[in-house]
Amino acid sequence: MKDTQTRPPRVTFERLLEELRGRSFGVLSTVTQEGRSHSVGVVYGISSQKKTFEIYVMTRTHLKKARNIAANANVSFVVPLTRRLVGFIPPPCVQFQGKATIVEFSDRTGLEAFKSFFVGRQILRMYEDLSRQGETRTCFLRIIPDPVVFTYMLGYSILEVRRRMQAGTERVEILPER
Repeated sequence: MKDTQTRPPRVTFERLLEELRGRSFGVLSTVTQEGRSHSVGVVYGISSQKKTFEIYVMTRTHLKKARNIAANANVSFVVPLTRRLVGFIPPPCVQFQGKATIVEFSDRTGLEAFKSFFVGRQILRMYEDLSRQGETRTCFLRIIPDPVVFTYMLGYSILEVRRRMQAGTERVEILPER
């Protein structure tokens, strides 16, 4: 088998986007004011294909993840690419680091990202109901990934990874125009 440095990549940026758009759950890790990591499962949406590649999470400004981001923009994000039929095998995953900012609930790109999938539309309705009841702290977290995203086991068979665990690792560069 060729070294991972000399062989062509198995995971393209387009494939990465397809996998991420096919899911809506990830684990967001932030840094607390004490310098400790804080991880939480979140529902996410992705900016439209016509815009810069960004991840959006809907939350409220008083919650820990938003408070952490207000103090320190550094985040990491992991999306497990679960398998429906072979749940006993660890799933492939996408992971990256990046910067996050808090943006208004009225942010057009965030709203479009959540309107693009069923669960996102349900969450939007829930927050709109809260807004009508007087809730004013609703916001989006906009996550801009670093230029390189990492994957594990995406595009590889279980047998390949079993023979050589590091073989399942890929680096995917975000296209400059994205």
